Amino acid sequence: MSVEDADVVIVGAGPYGLSLAAQLRKRRVSFRIFGQAMKFWREMPIGVNLKSLAFATNIFVPEPGYTFPEWCRQRGLEDFEPCTMQSFAEYGTWMQERFVPDLESEEVIHVSAAGRGFDVTLSSGRRVNARRIVFATGLSYLARIPEVLRDLPRELASHTYFLSDYSDFRGKEVAVIGGGASAIEAGALVHEAGGQAQVLVRDAEAVFHGRSNRVRPMLERIREPMTVMGAGRRHWVLQHFPLAVHFLPEARRVRLVQGYLGPASPWWIKDRVLGKVAIHVRSEVTAARPVGGRVRLTVRSDGRVEREFEVDRVIAGTGYDADLARLPYLDSVLRERMLCTERAPALSMSFESSVKGLYFMGPMSAMSFGPLFRFVAGADFTVRMLARHLGGPLARAQDAVKGWTAKAFGAEGALVSDGRPKQPSAFIFPGGPVNRPQPSSKKWQQK
Repeated sequence: MSVEDADVVIVGAGPYGLSLAAQLRKRRVSFRIFGQAMKFWREMPIGVNLKSLAFATNIFVPEPGYTFPEWCRQRGLEDFEPCTMQSFAEYGTWMQERFVPDLESEEVIHVSAAGRGFDVTLSSGRRVNARRIVFATGLSYLARIPEVLRDLPRELASHTYFLSDYSDFRGKEVAVIGGGASAIEAGALVHEAGGQAQVLVRDAEAVFHGRSNRVRPMLERIREPMTVMGAGRRHWVLQHFPLAVHFLPEARRVRLVQGYLGPASPWWIKDRVLGKVAIHVRSEVTAARPVGGRVRLTVRSDGRVEREFEVDRVIAGTGYDADLARLPYLDSVLRERMLCTERAPALSMSFESSVKGLYFMGPMSAMSFGPLFRFVAGADFTVRMLARHLGGPLARAQDAVKGWTAKAFGAEGALVSDGRPKQPSAFIFPGGPVNRPQPSSKKWQQK
């Protein structure tokens, strides 16, 4: 079987991968993209909504009029919050068909070094020789299962990542471990499927976010500006100055990423669990073993009292771990060559790893750029930086000229929300703005 060639290979077809592909196509950069479109989102269980606001959850393409809220409004769907996972998956698939029609649905199963490039093996057995590779596999392979549960059989214990259908829990006693959104949602879904769930939270409380108001007073908007991560001044800084986080000393950056936005659940799940699902705080599972087709758990409460009880199934809603060792497609030799921040790849400001030609986007980049990149919203900055870099020096020079032109001449050709060209009202020169008459002015009509 012959080996095919590619300049850029994108591994993964979620929001980050599709956004980058659309930007590269616009710049006429040769690429190939592999993976199933929006696979993670399409497999989410019914009854789970986006945790982020609609305006913060887009496929970023170089054309106006294609944001998620606009797509929702055209179909009469909720365009702020809560928006269903199914609607976002449908939006992403629609965007893929329109902007990335040449997506190849095969999975990448192995990547290794080959001369000055990389050898990519596909699930069909085909091989591609790539000069550069961008990994955009999101949360795939990163599910974190507590060590105390790792020896339990798969049929007795699983992570929320692997669960799409909760009907199997009907009539069963289920222990859900974790205090974040995925754990609380799992408790609600087990209850709604006809099971009996209890959620074991290690912390002193289970946190629920309040609802974001669509319209807020001006003073509140100034004090707590709305951002893609919610309202808050720190959020605003992280959204608008991601490179500032990148250039922080490593130890300080790691503390920020690990401690920012801890486990919490959205407001819309609260009524589905409180009074319906038992939530035990300050409860830590210290042992778990199979007993006659069930699981016997030992739980320490308040740091000292231990109790034992049995359940039919255990669900880990314990989040994700950005760990290079978890990526099964990455050759061990390549992995060992990479410098890491904690267990994630250490990345340059162009999202390039220490192995030249290998790039990472999404959650795997958060340790290098900040907590924003744990979310879909981080794709906006990422794909602009990476598309400019992959486009080469000419593309970077063109972007610099466009940026200067926008500042100097009032963003000529910029678009307003309804898609009409926005005409600048002033030219900007070093001495200050010089008014430019509009077509409706008397001076213009006299001419």
